[in-house]
Amino acid sequence: MNETNDESLKAQVREYWNAHPCGTQFTELEWGSKKFFDEVERFRYGTQPFMRPLMEFDNFRGKRLLEIGCGLGTDLLQFARSGALVTGVDLTPASIELVRRRFAMENLPVDARVADAENLPFADASFDAVYSFGVLHHTPNTQKAIDEVYRVLKPGGRIVIMLYHKNSIHVYLGAPLFRLSHRLRPGARTLIEDWVRVYDGAENPLGKAYSRMEIRGMFSKFSNLRTIACDPIRRKYPAAVNWLNQKLLSRRWGFWLVIKAGKH
Repeated sequence: MNETNDESLKAQVREYWNAHPCGTQFTELEWGSKKFFDEVERFRYGTQPFMRPLMEFDNFRGKRLLEIGCGLGTDLLQFARSGALVTGVDLTPASIELVRRRFAMENLPVDARVADAENLPFADASFDAVYSFGVLHHTPNTQKAIDEVYRVLKPGGRIVIMLYHKNSIHVYLGAPLFRLSHRLRPGARTLIEDWVRVYDGAENPLGKAYSRMEIRGMFSKFSNLRTIACDPIRRKYPAAVNWLNQKLLSRRWGFWLVIKAGKH
């Protein structure tokens, strides 16, 4: 692993995701409207029906939960609906504004603020749970962000974190297929590029993936560590391909590696 603490790179990451809040790419509706939020939510859990049990949305009632990189607040809202006391941070002001709007529509409380995952603005042992989905691999010093997760987590607390999986079919095939796609007709190119934008697209300034062995080292301070690989359902692929991937392939070679652990 080659971690960097390049502040100029972090500024590029902030600028990119401020212009492209995660989730907005799945709808053409006006940002911030109720129809927009509803469409994003339908898409997210329609293509990822395993998320509610796997991410444990219903398991933190009455607990203080922090989401790092809350995006549009779609997952954070699920925890809040189930009774968690939620705080969400994101590097980008655009996302935080949308999160506050989303929670206001549901009349649910949220502490949503702009913050850097590598320098969280919270005291030690502030939260019963820390959640982060597909975020920490986009910050320059991912290890520092993980150390911050450990710092703000209470003893006895739990984490649910997703990082990209290096030893996945997505990564193995992504780079060569992306190069191949530029030689194909536009329709075929779009189909391939939709699947193989390995780390969230060619314009994204930073994305990384990790092996299970690397994950064990990065999360070595935590206890009872386990990892679960999975993949979303691809809307543009035949049902048979999705079935094969979900039932046989993604459990070992899925692109998403969900990390669950506790703190002594």
